[in-house]
Amino acid sequence: MSIKKKIKTRLLRLWVTVRAELMHWCIALLIGFIFLVGVYRSAQWCLYMGKNAYHAYILNDLYDRYSDSYDLSDELRFYDNGPHSYIRDKKTHEKVVEDIFWVAGRATEDTLLCFAKDGYRGYLNRHTGEVVIPADHYRKAWVFSEGLAAAMGDDSMVVFIDTAGKVQVDTKTKFSSKEEGHGFLFHGGYCALTGPNDLWGLIDRQGNWAVEPQYDDLYSVGKSFWMVKEGHRRGMLDGSLRVVAEPVYKEVILRNEGIEVLKEDYTRQLLSFDGRLLHAFTYTNVKALSYKTGCENGFEEDYTWELAPCKAYYTTYEEDDSARVGLLSPDGIPLTPPVYREITAINEHCYRGYFDYAYDNEGLSVLLNDKGQVITPPE
Repeated sequence: MSIKKKIKTRLLRLWVTVRAELMHWCIALLIGFIFLVGVYRSAQWCLYMGKNAYHAYILNDLYDRYSDSYDLSDELRFYDNGPHSYIRDKKTHEKVVEDIFWVAGRATEDTLLCFAKDGYRGYLNRHTGEVVIPADHYRKAWVFSEGLAAAMGDDSMVVFIDTAGKVQVDTKTKFSSKEEGHGFLFHGGYCALTGPNDLWGLIDRQGNWAVEPQYDDLYSVGKSFWMVKEGHRRGMLDGSLRVVAEPVYKEVILRNEGIEVLKEDYTRQLLSFDGRLLHAFTYTNVKALSYKTGCENGFEEDYTWELAPCKAYYTTYEEDDSARVGLLSPDGIPLTPPVYREITAINEHCYRGYFDYAYDNEGLSVLLNDKGQVITPPE
């Protein structure tokens, strides 16, 4: 046999041997991989079952996967898990209330919290978790305020109950969809409620109308003041239910220094807390105005910009379609009412007021001098 043939034969035998070894190794690796995956999956399953067993039989908590949790008090914590929500004692970790849907009122200072269970509402003690008023009668209920809470039974009639569940005020009115989200909270002895005419008024703690139902909306705005609405116009009542701002304003805001109002003509004023005029002119923002100077027939970059002595003032907080602008003197005196949508400076003595937003200096406008007087008709 030739040398060449011998080499070829030996290489062929070597390949057969190596291929067999590789095959064995691949099979061994595959079996090892399958074994490890099996061990890993088995460990996962065992951990899952052990965890469930721990929660089901030791913690009494099969529904471990709550979406959120938060403190109700120094003693209790709420765990949110839909209809299987529950409350635990923070020290003993024992469940004190189970299978409830939600709890409301933790931001209040009242001892009782409102909770939902099986489509009904009840109340529990925020410190002990004891159910004081069972969830078996009221379809809707609201948090306590000043010792009373509103509740609604199957008949849709709204009543106010005390902390023992006894009805103290029977409003003799049905729950209105307009009242959704209002909360029925007492502030300074009064609570907003709709009357038979579906308008808003205020009742006292005995259920008597302290303010007859006459407003389209009425709600507390702090410091014992009440915001009232007639149509789209707003006003305000003080803590003694005296009208301190008639409902004739586009906007009413309670400030630390007084009551800020936006009139129909977009002028803004500041009233005292008893309704007296403090400042006949206020604004929300001031914008500096600039004009081009320095070159008559050059390119854009050849111009320089100079600050105009007058400025534009705004009386609305949002610079949108409702924004109005007026011209303000260097001394801060309004030269025009806020009737324009935009004001630009032509030079230090001349300004243009646009009645519509200007695009490329186009739009209905007038020229104004530095006294705010119109010197050209609208163009």
